Amino acid sequence: MKLLIADDQTSLHTFLDKTMDWTALGITEIKHAYDGRETLQQLGEFLPDIVLLDIQMPFMSGIETLQQLDHSIKKPKTVIVSAHDEFTYAREALRLDVYQYLLKPVDVVLLKKTILELTSAIHAEQQSVLAHEFGKLVHSRSAYANSLVVVERACVLLKLQQCAVLQIEGESLSEPMLAEWLLQAEPSLIPVVYRKSRDKYSCLLGITASMPEARLLELCQETLSRIQAHIPESAVSIGASRMMNGCHADKLPELLEQSEEAGRLSFYTCEPVNAYQEEAFNDAWGMQHFQSYEQAYREMVVREFAPEAARKLTAEMFDYFRSSRIPPEDVYSLVLHFLYVIAQSIPSMGRSSTKLDNITMDDLRSYRNIRELELLFMSLIDHIASIMKGPNLTEDMVMRVKQYVDLNYGEDLSLQMVADRFGVDRFQLSRLFKQEMNVNYWNYVIQIRMEKAAELLLRTEEKNSVIASVTGFVDESHFSRTFKKYYDVSPKQYRQLHRGEKH
Repeated sequence: MKLLIADDQTSLHTFLDKTMDWTALGITEIKHAYDGRETLQQLGEFLPDIVLLDIQMPFMSGIETLQQLDHSIKKPKTVIVSAHDEFTYAREALRLDVYQYLLKPVDVVLLKKTILELTSAIHAEQQSVLAHEFGKLVHSRSAYANSLVVVERACVLLKLQQCAVLQIEGESLSEPMLAEWLLQAEPSLIPVVYRKSRDKYSCLLGITASMPEARLLELCQETLSRIQAHIPESAVSIGASRMMNGCHADKLPELLEQSEEAGRLSFYTCEPVNAYQEEAFNDAWGMQHFQSYEQAYREMVVREFAPEAARKLTAEMFDYFRSSRIPPEDVYSLVLHFLYVIAQSIPSMGRSSTKLDNITMDDLRSYRNIRELELLFMSLIDHIASIMKGPNLTEDMVMRVKQYVDLNYGEDLSLQMVADRFGVDRFQLSRLFKQEMNVNYWNYVIQIRMEKAAELLLRTEEKNSVIASVTGFVDESHFSRTFKKYYDVSPKQYRQLHRGEKH
């Protein structure tokens, strides 16, 4: 902390240098000024944090010096040291926000007390400044030029040798509680805790004494133990960034990202405390790998549902999540997608009673690690199995056949093939389908294929041969005859009529 002593009497300067232990009071730099003009110059160039200021000096009084101080320069904490006890001077000093008015000869005990009060006040102010700027950084993810200067000054005044950032996640916590527990774990800390959501906190740790990297993780473990002792029901995780020597404001966004990435590691490690690792997650994964899982889940539901096969598929999928280190938020999205796929594939007679339809991303996020999420998915597999074994097996089987036709209209849908696929006699399937759907099985197949063909004719410019192939016809002529029989017009006429074109 910087101190300027401004007095035209050299004896005062000598006296203070001999009697005051400035270092013990937190003062690291001292400069002297002997008249008003020199004092004003030093205030602008040296930028002291505290100034001891005489009133009567050559060229300019101490009061005039404060009055002329450029508003762009932060006014230091000021202590008037004067032989004059006139009320006019005291009143003007109060108006200029002078902290203390001391009379000469200087009372050393009172001056020490005043300096300690000022350094303590400056520390509190700088911690508040640091907290404000850190909060801005958490929201903006970048440090602006003016913020850099402010943060750097705060770090110097607070004598920070190192710093790190933690992400703490857990319910029923608060900023003061976390700051207190961190200080209990390591008294050399200056913790700045910022609450960024209901249960997530970013903590800037200013460290005033040298600390090895390993000690940071020990500190996290000790803080975790204190949290669990006071709030045993709270599931807490802590992610720690790397340590940084000094406290460089332009590097804080990087430390913030490191802490958040370290916090996400608990999803895979299932450990509450994690340190940052480079390239911990694979952001380059592709959805194409999961299309096979999607199709497999659809077919499992549409066909006879086999819980063991579904469990095996689920275990395989979650093993792939682990080995590929897909980012946790993407895993939650994929799981929600697969649950939606399964829910939409369940025959309508069972869907109203499933647990799947109302699951949200927030519901899934409450399962904090991959092990919990996998157990949830497995339990839902069991729930689906219970639905598929419901009392109305006839309706269930017919609805699954219908769903299969709706999804696979371009494939071989002969009665024998579908009956074999669902493990039922083809004559029984024909009878049950007509009974439940009030339409012959093959007529339903033609209906779906014609509806899809009509949709493609209006939505695309594809030729009849392509549309025929897509909708399950072996050749274009068969497709055209069937289409005309169904719609009473040829495919070409249908496209023209429904697009409003002239013949």
